[in-house]
Amino acid sequence: MKLKVQVYEVPVILEHTSEGVIASCDELNAVASGATEEEALRNLEEAVNALMETFSDEIRQEVQ
Repeated sequence: MKLKVQVYEVPVILEHTSEGVIASCDELNAVASGATEEEALRNLEEAVNALMETFSDEIRQEVQ
């Protein structure tokens, strides 16, 4: 059995606020927040993974 995995790089914007950090990826319309940059990025990764599970075909077309 073989597993085919594709990796995409997309730009992420980090915005520091008085309440923490907002991480956003405009290309995928994904936004997440956290107390630190690491937490915001981890939460964004979870959001993107959920998007990929739901809309994988549409997203692949957007980032190619």
